[in-house]
Amino acid sequence: MNIKMGDIAPLMEGAQKIVLECARITPKERVLVITDTGRDLAVAYALMEAAMEVGSEVTVVTMKERDAPGLEPPPQVYTAMLESDVILQVTSTIMGYTQAKKDACKKGARFAAMTCMIPEILTSPALTETDFENLKPFVEKMSEMVTAAASARVTTQEGTDLVMSLEGRTAELCTAILETPGKLSGMPDLEVYIAPVEDSVNGVAIIDATISSSGLVTSPVKLTIKNGIVQKIEGGKDAEALRDILERQKNPHVYQIAELGIGLNPNAHLRGAIIEDEGVLGTVHIAVGDNTLMNGANKAPIHIDMVMKDPTVVLDGSVAISAKGKTVYVAPELLPLTTPLESSGWNVRNP
Repeated sequence: MNIKMGDIAPLMEGAQKIVLECARITPKERVLVITDTGRDLAVAYALMEAAMEVGSEVTVVTMKERDAPGLEPPPQVYTAMLESDVILQVTSTIMGYTQAKKDACKKGARFAAMTCMIPEILTSPALTETDFENLKPFVEKMSEMVTAAASARVTTQEGTDLVMSLEGRTAELCTAILETPGKLSGMPDLEVYIAPVEDSVNGVAIIDATISSSGLVTSPVKLTIKNGIVQKIEGGKDAEALRDILERQKNPHVYQIAELGIGLNPNAHLRGAIIEDEGVLGTVHIAVGDNTLMNGANKAPIHIDMVMKDPTVVLDGSVAISAKGKTVYVAPELLPLTTPLESSGWNVRNP
């Protein structure tokens, strides 16, 4: 593909925000942009151009698209990752759970996870209109609340009803700000996520928004979960595709509920690209598969996120956050931090 400046010019505002405000790349840093054959190369080259403007040493590598989320990159990409200060991942499948990512971060690389990044996200309000610095305290406070909770219940209007233990688990967070060596953040993802106690998750999840391995859901997928394991997957083509990718792994650990995540970006919209979708305010997501990135105990070859709309999240019996349309109800502890939500057009209420 022949990339010209005219192809990437509309993407430069978003690319520059990722490089300067989010990844905080500085002159002389070694930057690696990783893409694959399933992505639009204009995204990678816009990021490269933005990093070159800063004065960093930038390399773009394009690998063959992986067959499933979480599979390792080829050896030559792995080697490049180990020699990089900042890694901008714009691949079709998640790399956050790979050994390559873990080894690179252990050496001090900052890892920007942008799975399924498409040109539209570089021009999306989720990136261009979001004040990540002002939203950081809100995300951090939610993380503190989730960490402090011993239990969670998640319900949605479509019929999701899940209970789980969070006892002894620590929540992680994506602020889209990446300044600490060895750390990972999604961009423009804003979320708090945690690994529930593996055998504690019970109930039903109705996936009505996005599945990271296939995109926007065309008809709801019903998951029946017992003692942390998906027992049944029901629905149409989306359910069939999910069953297929899990069965192909030939590994029982892929059926483990791995994560509970709460989307917190007030400018994000569902579009079928997981790096924006899982951060949409007014959504929650669960995942199956590997959760070692968030200090869980389940090692699996893949990690698949599944997003649900209009949730209510109850922590230790009290509503932490609940959403319906453009109205969000938040716990009293969060109310003083919600000005950025209101500035983005959300009605904020106390439950």
